[in-house]
Amino acid sequence: MKKSVVPIDEKFENHDFDLFNALAALDKKDYGYYDRLTQEQQKKFVPYMLLMWMSAVKGNKDLQNYYVSSTDYYANKYMFNENVQKHPKLQWLMLCAASPSLGKQFHQWIPNISPSISKLKIAAKVKDINDYYAKIYPKLNKDTLQELATDFVVNQKRKIYLSQLYPNYKIEDIEVLNQLITDMDIEQYEKDRGND
Repeated sequence: MKKSVVPIDEKFENHDFDLFNALAALDKKDYGYYDRLTQEQQKKFVPYMLLMWMSAVKGNKDLQNYYVSSTDYYANKYMFNENVQKHPKLQWLMLCAASPSLGKQFHQWIPNISPSISKLKIAAKVKDINDYYAKIYPKLNKDTLQELATDFVVNQKRKIYLSQLYPNYKIEDIEVLNQLITDMDIEQYEKDRGND
C-alpha cells in the first residue's frame, strides 16, 4: 500500500517566516497555519510583530475598533505572560481568536512612542507626540491632535516628576499615582518643602 504524500504549499517551502502570509492566515482564522510552518519558520515567528500589525487595519471605524479591542482582549493581555511565552503555538491561537474572520484585511504598522519617553527617561515634545498621533489618527483635525499631544506632554511631565520623587516605584505605580495626585497636591508639596 502506497503512503499518500501531502503536497506542501510553496509558501511553506522557504525558510523565512512571511509576516504578510501570516496576517492573511490570521484574517481567515487559520488555526492550523502554525503547525504547517517548518521548524525554521517557527523559530522566526515573532508574536510581538504580529500583535502590532494585527491590531491595526484600514477600513471603517467599527472594523478598526474591533481589531484593536479584540486583539487586546484575546492576545495582548496574555501574550507576554511568562508561561504563555514558552508556547508559541498558543500565542498563534490567541492571535487567531482575535480575528473576526472577515477575510483579508489591509494591516498597517503603528509605530510606538520612543521607549525613553514611555519609560519616563526623557521628556516628550509636543511636536513629536503630535506626529505620532497623526499616524495613529489620520482623520483627526489639527486642533484636536495638538490638544491630545499637549495633554500627553503635560501628563508625561508629571509622571517624570513623580518617578524622580519615588525612584523605587514601577511605571505602573507611577501611572496610578499620576491619576490620584492633582497639580494642586504637587504645588502644596513643593511649598511644604520650601520650593515655592
